[in-house]
Amino acid sequence: MTAAPLHLLQLNIEYGGTGVDFSAVISVINKSGASVVALQEGCGQVPEIAAQLGWPFFDVRTQVVSEVPLLDPPTPTAGVVLVEVELGQVVALINVHPASRAYGPFRLVKGEPLRRVLRRERRLRVAELQPSLDAAKALMREKVPVILLGDFNAPSHLDWTQAAVGVLPQVTQPVPWPTSIAMSEAGLVDAYRAVYPDSVTHPGLTWPAARPFVDGYNPAADGQTPDRIDFMHVSPDVEVQGIQIVGEQGSEFSVLSVTPWPTDHRGLLASLRLSPTAPPPVVSVSRRLVTVGDAVTVRAVADGVASVIVVPREGDVNAALVERANDERAWQLDTAAVGTGVFDLLAVDSAQRELARTRLWVSSVDAKPEVTTNWSSYRVGEAVGIRWSWAPGNRADWLAIYQRGAETGAAKPLMKGVTGATVDGAITFDETTHPRKWPLPRGEYTVHLLMDDLPKSLAATDFDVS
Repeated sequence: MTAAPLHLLQLNIEYGGTGVDFSAVISVINKSGASVVALQEGCGQVPEIAAQLGWPFFDVRTQVVSEVPLLDPPTPTAGVVLVEVELGQVVALINVHPASRAYGPFRLVKGEPLRRVLRRERRLRVAELQPSLDAAKALMREKVPVILLGDFNAPSHLDWTQAAVGVLPQVTQPVPWPTSIAMSEAGLVDAYRAVYPDSVTHPGLTWPAARPFVDGYNPAADGQTPDRIDFMHVSPDVEVQGIQIVGEQGSEFSVLSVTPWPTDHRGLLASLRLSPTAPPPVVSVSRRLVTVGDAVTVRAVADGVASVIVVPREGDVNAALVERANDERAWQLDTAAVGTGVFDLLAVDSAQRELARTRLWVSSVDAKPEVTTNWSSYRVGEAVGIRWSWAPGNRADWLAIYQRGAETGAAKPLMKGVTGATVDGAITFDETTHPRKWPLPRGEYTVHLLMDDLPKSLAATDFDVS
């Protein structure tokens, strides 16, 4: 396969990019010339960003927007999305954003022993990244080019070296940061260090950026020590032709900027050259959750695919044929023809044998997210089962238990869980999932389904513990 170029931007836009100037986020992307953008802290704004860019493809599950088609992999987990850079040929993008709590450099400044800091990094961030690392290794075994990128909330062992001690302000001692070592051990290459191997001459600091003042949180103005915590890691078969830092005007690290700079992070803009490959048989929809009457684009990449059929989740009656679009890999589905419900879309060959499948949720016009518990009343210590349906399927949708009557934007949740970017699903809160906070004492509580890393309640239900 002939090598293909890919211009890729990684950017944490800080709580949806609305704190400073949302239009500046759009300006950054337009000015970058990137054709694919991996965002962190999208906070429900991914569809709007794609709309304002005029780009046809976006994925709320991974917070990626693109000018070229995006495909869900056969098992859409671990932040993986397939980018169809050429017809029927893909690369894998894995967008990650591990937890920010217990930031390692802060702990060192407070005098915490290095061994304890490193142990926490392995238990917290490396453990959170492990499914993505496993997915990356599996994809590389299949010869699929891989780019694993994001805001890691941790520095790199390639920066915190003996040579940097006393030269770079953040480096007080050599530190083998576990997250970057895990990337290296998985066979991935730090794209920025591949081009600029010397951290002293090219520190490449990405956080904090000196954006305009925002009430409540201003890490640059508060004098936080800068570091490089945003990364692109690539498989060895990906050629990094160039990589630059985009950020605020006046920064010595930024080669591209807009004013005002909209986020507390600088981003990475890379020019890559890679050889895309055919994925395993895959069928994917432009959006997993739509309103009845919407048109849905279906893309199928599989040898011998002849058609796409729609099958209700409950059975195989009333299967509908999806009309082929102009693109030989694309079909169009008018959801008004199938009605509301949950459907499997199957790519089949001429003998109607299944090659691949995906799932589509078609909601009514007035449908809203729902969350329920398996009982309305529990005894102290009894596990609480929680179900949700018709959720947006955003990457960081989450669940939380609050004292009844508490405001989600002001009160601290008692316990938290995640939806895993699913439209419907279930989770259990018990002593296994929350060993330090279990059990809930007697009282009145509310479970909230909340939106994409924000304290915005989409649905709620009450229960008692007695």
